[in-house]
Amino acid sequence: MIATFGEILLRLTPPDHGMIQQMGSYDANFGGSEANVAISLANFKIPTRFISALPDNELGKAAIFELSKYKVDTNHVQIKGQKMGIYFVEMGSSIRGSKVIYDRENSSFARLQANDLDWKQVFDGVERFHWSGIAPAVSQNCAAVTLEAVKQAAKAGIEISTDLNFRSSLWGYGKQAGEIMPELLEHTSLMLGDPRSLEIMTGIKNPFAGDIKEELDKLSAYYDTVFSKFPNLKWIATSLRTIVNDTHHRWMGVIYDGTKLYQSVEYDLYPLIDRVGGGDAFMAGLIYGRAKYNDPQQTIDFATAASGIKHTISGDFNLVSVDDINDLLKRGGAGNISR
Repeated sequence: MIATFGEILLRLTPPDHGMIQQMGSYDANFGGSEANVAISLANFKIPTRFISALPDNELGKAAIFELSKYKVDTNHVQIKGQKMGIYFVEMGSSIRGSKVIYDRENSSFARLQANDLDWKQVFDGVERFHWSGIAPAVSQNCAAVTLEAVKQAAKAGIEISTDLNFRSSLWGYGKQAGEIMPELLEHTSLMLGDPRSLEIMTGIKNPFAGDIKEELDKLSAYYDTVFSKFPNLKWIATSLRTIVNDTHHRWMGVIYDGTKLYQSVEYDLYPLIDRVGGGDAFMAGLIYGRAKYNDPQQTIDFATAASGIKHTISGDFNLVSVDDINDLLKRGGAGNISR
């Protein structure tokens, strides 16, 4: 069983790559980093539990139904408060970039309190626990609950994974990410994070002035510094995205195990349908690979392919199976008709 902790939100997107200011209607569905990871893992046939808080109204019930549809265990979603978090996604096109606007203040999740959850019950049967840097950014309460969760997971001997997921617009309650994140990361064994986010969240200086792909030889030495600061760390990974324009990206991944840097092939993503959730699909692939393969090369190949496919799917969720991903790996990235 893998448990994830975070906020599921209502996602509102103008149709047909429209701008928010010109819309009279929106496509509505659900999303959120840790929920996206949970759904990906459930689609990989991994028993998955989602830990969160939602209001006791039709939106909250609809979100729980959506998670349950993918066989995610929602028994530890707290029902409290009156507001569900919302985010608006304006999908870019060509030279116009995408935009995200959050409305999460005072949501049910943001108002979670330490001791609201019985972690002994939450972690019953759980072997791996995943959280991201978004959860402690939402509110000071959430930072306290995330720390409580991490400490209880570590005490129970549960392996912990983290996606740094730095969101500058969320850290607005008087604390900086660098003040909160280092203590939270102490027990992490699998981390997803680019050097820029690592510098902001841990103070470890980013040595890269430009495209990391041009200086990959520096990355192992940089990650050695990260390993020395977080001794429980076993693997650290990052995705490498080259943006040609908003609908044409190139995508690859790298992972380091403290000894060797492994890299995937690079995928040419054109036309790109929806990049939101791409990093979460990558994270889910890393967790799956750590659990099933425990081999860095297989893991980074699987995670990058999983995320590459997600970029072709509208909405936050990666809706593909392990077989779909392995088929892409066998084909080397070319699309065929399945008959």
